[in-house]
Formats: sequence, C-alpha cells, structure tokens
Amino acid sequence: MTVDSPSPRLADGPGVDPALDPAQQSLAEALRVSFGILKFAMLALLVAYAFSGTFSVGSNEVALRLRFGDYVGAPGERVLERGTYLAAPFPIEQVIKVDTRPMTLSLDREFWYETGSDDRGRTRDQIRSSRSGPLDPLRDGSLLTGDLNIAHARWTVTYKVTDPVAYMTNVGEKPLAADLVRCAMQQGIVHALAQWPADDLLKGVVNREVATAVAQRQLTDMATGLTIEQVALDQVSAPVSVMGAFDAVTTAETDRSQRIVAAWQDRARILGETAGEGADALVELLEHYERSSEAGTMESAAEAERTIDEALGGLRLGDVPIGGEVAQAINAAKTYRTQVVERVKADAETFTRLLPQYEKTPRIILSRLWEDAREQILTGDVETFYTVPGQLELQLNRDPAIQQERQKQQVKSLKDQQQDWKAGNRK
Repeated sequence: MTVDSPSPRLADGPGVDPALDPAQQSLAEALRVSFGILKFAMLALLVAYAFSGTFSVGSNEVALRLRFGDYVGAPGERVLERGTYLAAPFPIEQVIKVDTRPMTLSLDREFWYETGSDDRGRTRDQIRSSRSGPLDPLRDGSLLTGDLNIAHARWTVTYKVTDPVAYMTNVGEKPLAADLVRCAMQQGIVHALAQWPADDLLKGVVNREVATAVAQRQLTDMATGLTIEQVALDQVSAPVSVMGAFDAVTTAETDRSQRIVAAWQDRARILGETAGEGADALVELLEHYERSSEAGTMESAAEAERTIDEALGGLRLGDVPIGGEVAQAINAAKTYRTQVVERVKADAETFTRLLPQYEKTPRIILSRLWEDAREQILTGDVETFYTVPGQLELQLNRDPAIQQERQKQQVKSLKDQQQDWKAGNRK
C-alpha cells in the first residue's frame, strides 16, 4: 500500500519543506545565513572601493591626478595644492604626489683635489703634507679661472620643483633630478669661473648669478620643472703646490688692511684730540687753502684764510664746534692776552697815580718804590743776610729752618723721579 506524501509548503521559512529531517533544515538555514553575509560583505566592499579614491595633499607637496595614464584637467588646472580631493579608484585613476620642498646638493668633489679622506677641519699644513706633486686629472677636480690660473672650490646648490607636470613627465625621480642639477651646475660654474680672476675667487668674490643663469637655462631647455634657488661657495683653495705662496699673499694683504684700519683710527683719534668735532671740516678748509696757494689763486686762498681766522676766533666752523687742543690753545692765548692787558692797565693806572706825587716829592716816591720792591723780593723762601753799616766784614747767620725745608723738597723731588721711572719701566 502506497501512501502519498503531502504537498510541500513553507513551514519555517521560504524554501524549507516541513517534511525534511532536521539535518536538512539546518543545512538550508546555514546556507541562507551565509548568503546574507556574503551579500553584506559585497556591498561593504563596493562602498569601500567607491570611496578609496579620497586623498589629501600636504603643505609641502602638490598632487597630479592621472586617468588611464593621462593628466586630468586643463593644462593650468592639473596641479592640486593643499586640501582633500576625491578621485576614481585605481586602476581608473592614479594620484602622484610631488615634494616641493627645497633640496640641497653638495658639489664637494667635482672641483676639489683628492686627499684620500675628508679634509674638512684639517689644517692647511696637514693638507699640504698629504699631497705632493702635480694634479691628476683622473682623480683631482679643478677650475680654470679667467686669468689662466687653477683653483679648487666646493659649492652647495639649493633647488626645488616648480613645474610638477614637467618634472613628472621628463624626470620623475629625485636621484635623476639631483644628477641633472649636478651636471647643469658644473657647466654653469665652469662657464662663470672662466670669466673671473683667481684672486677674486680665492677671496670668495665670484659672480654666482652667471653660474646660476647658465645652469637654469640648461634645466629649462630640458623641461625638467626644476628651479635653482641659491648657489653658495662653501670653500675655496689654491692648488696645493702653491698654497704656501697664496697664504703669504693673503697674510700680507690682511696685515695691510689691518694697518690701514689702524692708521685711519689713529688719524680719527689725533684729529679728534686736536680739533674735536670740527677736525674734518677744518682739515678740509686747510687743504683748500694750500691747494689755492699752490695753484696761485690768491683770491681763493685769501678767502680760505679769512674763513680759517673766523673759525679759530669763534671756535666754530658753521654749525660744528671746534674743540680739542686747538680750543685749549686758543682759550689759553685769550686768557694770557687778557692777563697781560689787565696787568698793563694796572701798571698804567699806578703810574698815572704816582706821577703827580713824584713830580712833587721824587725822593719820597723813589724810596717808597724801593721799599715795595725789597718787600716783594724778600717775601717767601728767601734767606736774608744783614750787614753792619760802615764795616767790610760780613757776618752770615744762615736760617736752619729754611735749610731743612729745602732738603725736604729735594728728597721729595728725588722720590717722585724714582716713582716715575719705575712706572715707565712697568709700561
């Protein structure tokens, strides 16, 4: 007898036959859950892929966006500066960031002699002792100057990317950019130093603008997108074989410069002590007077002489005062003149006052004058001797107090001279 199975229907969920055994039901449920998780994961991956093209650009860089290998945007709008942007996911679009910070390149071996080790910090004697003989073109770098001399130099170049599109199109890598700048700067330095004398180069005076212009022209012609910002001369040296002679010349020039500076300082000090602030103007006026006198232009010389007399008389030349020893001498002369005039006036007044009396009683006036003269002569440190009238014999009684005072003064003067002599020896 055959029993027909009941028609299938949904009992616990869609597609689940209630007549199935529990194992089949568990398998169906697991498949349903796994399918749901797979759909969720696929949706999450799709969302993540859609937003994977978000990128940001920092302050020291720029970005270029490529779509299927070609730049996105108009020629003037391809460079993306600081900010956050959205791009299609890879491989549809690709974002390339370019560092725009200044980069430094050292040219420390291209034009420098080989010493076998780094000679920075070594003395010139140590460098000379480490090298002897002529230069080897295969190992030693050098520069030929405009006066057909040889010199060595070390340089530092600072450059950066200013055209990111040209840089990524034609260069693309920092090592290649450094090599291009190195080659361009070598050509520029050689070109510039061929027009410059060796003496100026050894003093650190060089036309860096010419070297920079030549190198920049080469980089621009190659469309590298690189710009040279600064070229610095770090170190310069004469050939090792003649370094001693150049050092002697440099030492002599330095000594000459120091002596000139010291001479100008002494000149300023002497003129300041002589005439103060008006020294320069007074010297210029005196030189004008001498030139006019030598040229025979007497009117100009006379005018200069009058100006000099007025300046010395008033101790002022225009708005500038005249001081120093000139002012002291003129003031002392004026004071002495005043004293002489006053003394002569006093003598004239005394003579005028005594003349009427002398005319009346000349003997009395003469006696009084002799008494005044003796009083002036005998006042002070004067040893007086008295003689007995009418006798030829002189009795001298020397004052011991005066002798002692004179001896003290002599001892004191001798001690002062000894102290001055010792102080002069110490200096």
